[in-house]
Amino acid sequence: MKNKNLFINNIYKWIKWITVINSWINWKNIWVFAITHWNEPVWLQVFDYLFDKINIKWILKKWKLFLIAINIRAYNKYILEWSINDNRFIDNNMNRISNKKNKLWSIEFKRFNELKIIFDEIDIAIDLHSVSKWHDIIGITDNKYLSVAQKFFNVDTILVDNLWRTWAIIWYFLRNGKEAYWLECWNHIDKRWLKIWVINLLNLLTYKWFINKEIYIDRKNINMYKFINEIYPKTTNFRYLKNFVWFTKIISWEIFAIDWKKELKNNMKKDIYLWIVKKIPKKWDWVGFLFEKIN
Repeated sequence: MKNKNLFINNIYKWIKWITVINSWINWKNIWVFAITHWNEPVWLQVFDYLFDKINIKWILKKWKLFLIAINIRAYNKYILEWSINDNRFIDNNMNRISNKKNKLWSIEFKRFNELKIIFDEIDIAIDLHSVSKWHDIIGITDNKYLSVAQKFFNVDTILVDNLWRTWAIIWYFLRNGKEAYWLECWNHIDKRWLKIWVINLLNLLTYKWFINKEIYIDRKNINMYKFINEIYPKTTNFRYLKNFVWFTKIISWEIFAIDWKKELKNNMKKDIYLWIVKKIPKKWDWVGFLFEKIN
């Protein structure tokens, strides 16, 4: 990250690692957060781009923009150890704790509780993620905001879910009547796709009248899927029955996995699709997501 002091030295209401760009014409506040998981540092490059390439401080025409590195302590651990095989957090998955019982000893819970002090100030939130291997550029939205997401997401695929019922951080915002989105882009550290990531963020800022630009969408025939369920192994003997890849079709009544002696079968009377297939399953940790296609 070029602007090393952008987060390390910035404090907002005594809370570290938050940069606030204020137009001084206040009405709505948008929260852009990254490093929810420590092995997804590319979004800090996007923040650099906002400052160095487009000078976001001067083109923000109204309202307030929050840029936050959620889990810098885990990120620093990642930089020191540089181990892609380690966990993506220190104590708990930051993106799965927003409706769990508080654990006072957990680094991630302490940070989440700290941030909640200013959550009430936020009107719109977008959580930025990346993945370890190439896949489609994916925008994720709640059913309520699907029509809005279609107007600014420049992605290959849109996933739709009632996100307020999940444990993700944006669930906290949605549950409290806020507007929230999630973006999953290509490789964690591959700079070649920086422009694509920036475009999606600028599209949102443009659509919400934070900046004066034109919305840029060049992807056609966007695939749309609706969330059905997560897959959680109940034993250490879980295995898929074939080499699934991103959005692999599972036909009706197909047996697609075995968890010890229990067969996992598509009991729906239609095809479903498997996304994010973990090659090394762990007991009680998700190993994939099931969707139905809606277009």
